[in-house]
Amino acid sequence: MSSLKREALAACRKALVELGFRKRGGSLLRDDGEGASGWIGLNVATYGLPASLGVNPVVGVRFDRLDEVMRALRDDLPKEPMPVISRPLGYLMPENSFRLWEFRQGRDVQSVAESMARAVSEYGEPFMKKYSEWVNFSRDLEAPGLLMEHERAKVLPVVRALDGRVEVARGVVADELARISGMSDVYAQSYRAFAEKFLDRFE
Repeated sequence: MSSLKREALAACRKALVELGFRKRGGSLLRDDGEGASGWIGLNVATYGLPASLGVNPVVGVRFDRLDEVMRALRDDLPKEPMPVISRPLGYLMPENSFRLWEFRQGRDVQSVAESMARAVSEYGEPFMKKYSEWVNFSRDLEAPGLLMEHERAKVLPVVRALDGRVEVARGVVADELARISGMSDVYAQSYRAFAEKFLDRFE
């Protein structure tokens, strides 16, 4: 790892720890109560190294009970904590566009990291706070863009089942199975394996 990348990421983590986040695996988590956690990932753009490094923060939310069920039903999840919903920070800011914080060799990396942390506090934390409340997350889950499309048919039925709406959940799975009928790509095979476990668990 380059010295600039090491220093910049250390500065970012230090600034985010001030907001209550703690490093866990390759991301940062903060307990937001009732089994919900705020999540931050730091994506990096290394094409400018060794002179500069870009950091694109992504903020999200995860739930212990949802994560536990998803891991029981799926074999395609990474081992480290992952959010169920997430947004690049720049798209939560007034400009609503991709945003990199640029760190330069020989410059004060801590001040850039603190600027990023202030943006997380102002624009990322309201998103995390809102969707750390299960009722808001469950209500808005089907809104366009909240879930990545390839995740929708796996996350949505589990959430509906946890809400006690098992028939609705099973209907989502049945619709997706019908849609991929006859398909044999990686997603289709993965979904059939998920569906079998899901329907067995939520009879």
